Parts: sequence; structure tokens; C-alpha cells
Amino acid sequence: MKKIKNFQRLLAFLSITGWSLAIYALLIFDKARPDRAIGYYLSKGASVRLAWDPIQTVQLEYIIWACAAISFVSLAFNYYFSHHSKMGYWFNIPLLLLSSVAAGLYITFVI
Repeated sequence: MKKIKNFQRLLAFLSITGWSLAIYALLIFDKARPDRAIGYYLSKGASVRLAWDPIQTVQLEYIIWACAAISFVSLAFNYYFSHHSKMGYWFNIPLLLLSSVAAGLYITFVI
């Protein structure tokens, strides 16, 4: 029983670390990408930011891929222990993996 409790703490630590990285990535996302719809903004009279910080863009990409790696490791542990014990399956881990992989692919190929 102590082994399952320690494993739950490990999963909780990995989950909290992954979600914390995802929230940090959201905080720096605004300065790490240009405004996309320039014509729309100019027609509405809004100010447009034409430049962005390329260092933060690379940092954002690394953070998102690290988040995906943490969630993948956590998913593997969760899959193994859910099939070898009575512990249930955690839903937030695949959700974090899916969102971080999608964001990583978006930043890698679109921005």
C-alpha cells in the first residue's frame, strides 16, 4: 500500500510540474509571437505589434516540448501502475500531453 501512495505522490509531482510549465508558457506566449491579422487590426484602428522577441519564442518552444516530455513520462508511469494495481487512471495527464504536443507542433511549424 505504501508503494501506491509513493507512486501517487510521484504522479502528482509530475502533473503539477507539467501544468506549471504550461501556465508559464501561457504567460510568455504574448511576447513570443507576432500579431497575425495585421489587415484586420489596421482596418479597426488598433495598434499592431510587428516585431516579437525571438529569444522568448525559442524559450517557449523548449518549455512546451519539456511539458510534453514530462507528461509522456507521467502517462507511461500511470499506464503501467494502473494495469498492475488497483489505482485508477488520471485524466489530466493525457490532456496535458495532447495540448502540449499540439502547441509544440504549432510553434514549430506555424510561427
